[in-house]
Amino acid sequence: MRAPRLTLVGVAILALSAVAGVAALPVLPSSVAIHFGGGDPDSVVTAPLGVLLVPVIGLGALLVTRFARAAGRGASVPPVFDSVLATFLAYVQALVLAYNLGARFDMLVAVVPAVVTFGVVAVVLDRAGREDKA
Repeated sequence: MRAPRLTLVGVAILALSAVAGVAALPVLPSSVAIHFGGGDPDSVVTAPLGVLLVPVIGLGALLVTRFARAAGRGASVPPVFDSVLATFLAYVQALVLAYNLGARFDMLVAVVPAVVTFGVVAVVLDRAGREDKA
């Protein structure tokens, strides 16, 4: 099975976000916030786990979308979704790193525009896929 080019772009984006996290490790605190309930941190983990968690989850999601398609299970996910998802997750990773490096902002306010954009892109891609099949 050969991976679509846009899936590989998604993998590259997630790899870059992992590299950025690893590069930031020396200046991060030993425990980092990774979840923000209501905009404030409510869950922390060790820094190495914190910087790799989002990229690893993203890679897992890309694998699931590609293997599900190859196995003929579930709805087909267009490869562009992989790069869009990876971009969204890299943005979240950047916010988490910035917060843990001392930037203070409301995480909810920072994430909502990206979530809305991600949702709109997903709907547009879904509709475009349906029109292609018609």
